[in-house]
Amino acid sequence: MIEHYWGDFKYIWMAHHPHPQTLTELEALVKQGVEYFNTVEISSKRNNLTAEDFRNEAV
Repeated sequence: MIEHYWGDFKYIWMAHHPHPQTLTELEALVKQGVEYFNTVEISSKRNNLTAEDFRNEAV
């Protein structure tokens, strides 16, 4: 599961944003990506829910 997440993260998020030039830029880009994949991106594998909604539904 985590391998799939990081694959998507690198392919969908990192590849479609400007290459960060500093560690601070990289950290900001990663934080934005994690926020996106947890609260915005919807997946049919999670019953068309965001990751956050899917986890909350399971509880």
